[in-house]
Amino acid sequence: MSEQAYFRRVGDTVLPLATTAGYWRDDTIHGSAIVGLMGHEVWSRHGDDDWIPARFHVDMHRLAPARPVAIRTEVIREGRRLRLIEARMVIDGDEYARAICQLLRAGTNPDGRVWPGQAPWTVPSPDSLAALPGEARRGAEWRPIKGHIGAQGPRQLWLRQQLEIVAGEPLVPFTRVAAIADVASPWLHSADTGIKFINADVVVNLHRLPVGHWTGLEASVHDSSQGIAVGYCRLYDEVGSLGFASATGLASQRS
Repeated sequence: MSEQAYFRRVGDTVLPLATTAGYWRDDTIHGSAIVGLMGHEVWSRHGDDDWIPARFHVDMHRLAPARPVAIRTEVIREGRRLRLIEARMVIDGDEYARAICQLLRAGTNPDGRVWPGQAPWTVPSPDSLAALPGEARRGAEWRPIKGHIGAQGPRQLWLRQQLEIVAGEPLVPFTRVAAIADVASPWLHSADTGIKFINADVVVNLHRLPVGHWTGLEASVHDSSQGIAVGYCRLYDEVGSLGFASATGLASQRS
């Protein structure tokens, strides 16, 4: 079977397909599949177009084995303007990741001007750039604008999620961003000697849902000491800026 997804749904669980093979160990599920799945399940069960997933925080506290996965969600708060959802990734009865999604009801900006800080990027459209050769990386097409993993300088990148999260269940705008967000960790924390930090979490902050299929990542800040790295990327679509993706990394060696 040609695998065009990360997972296949079977009853109350999803089965990881070969496309989820982890970077750190082949018998584990990689971060993009985990974050994408948790975002997919939260949105399909609790999201709708009147709400913006303003904060989506996924803690990945253990390497997840490539075994059947159950995602359990719970509504923590259901208010007029705020909805808070918790999701847990469970394999063989043990929890491997936990997410909190804060959904805010869309409205109208107040009057007044706010200093926006760093100006948004002005870059070529993804259609004008060449894709990286070879197969898609972790299920996404990469079109670099500036730099590369480990570059000693600016790093700007367009990505397009190519695989469904769950087979037969189409991607929606939020799940496209969720699946891409894990790339923030290597894009931010890789060195000229390679990827030496494993991400312990991913946080996505959005002020609107994305338009179209492309997500842009611009590495903004990396700081590290004592084997711990922190940093964030600014997120874009072809309309403009969306928000941010951040990742906390822990020094690690690939086995």
